[in-house]
Amino acid sequence: MARRETPVPRLDPDVARLAGALADPSRVAMLDALLDGRAHPIGALARHAGISAATASGHLRRLLDEELVAVDRSGRSRHVRLASPAIARLLESLAALAAPARPATAASASRASQLRFARTCYDHLAGVVGVRITGALVERAWLRDRDDGFTATQALLDWLAERGNPLPDAPGSRRPLARGCLDWSERVPHLAGQVGAAVAELALGQGWVVRVRDSRALRLTARGRTALAHDLGLTFP
Repeated sequence: MARRETPVPRLDPDVARLAGALADPSRVAMLDALLDGRAHPIGALARHAGISAATASGHLRRLLDEELVAVDRSGRSRHVRLASPAIARLLESLAALAAPARPATAASASRASQLRFARTCYDHLAGVVGVRITGALVERAWLRDRDDGFTATQALLDWLAERGNPLPDAPGSRRPLARGCLDWSERVPHLAGQVGAAVAELALGQGWVVRVRDSRALRLTARGRTALAHDLGLTFP
């Protein structure tokens, strides 16, 4: 009898399988909704994608299989969120490489304009507003621009603390303090990492920006314009 050889395990990542999970427009639309950094009920994701709840549940199973999302359960309710900040980075990087879609209606063109101006990228700020805030922090030397990303200075941490948003003391955190995230609309990096999340939390908590309903777009408020002009010397049309 011929000797059976033990199969050699494959160690290379199955990129094609992951790409297949992202090849469906409905699944991508569901993931896009989750890029606001919050957990959403499956019904809300279905509405965002323009599909039935049953169809969305089927797509959710595939996204769970690929560990792109996670489900938080509370009693009978289920809320879906991105599995990790790494998934948000993947989606933003793919968006930066993809050809821009042509808006089909005036409403979709308006939504695209809102997203480009200001939006959340998971838990940090992106778009024109996010990129310009990042640039202002670099100009003030509160943020150092390195070849491999950003380095936050004590002055930036002090500014956040003075504004009521000190970084939590998490010595065991695997998340970098500050890093660059390529902005898909502006094609330059915006600030991410723990400091990027703190800046976004500050902006939302102080009412500098408010969320646009049913979108991850943000609207810059009059209070935000005043604060950003005072603190960072930024003006917006």
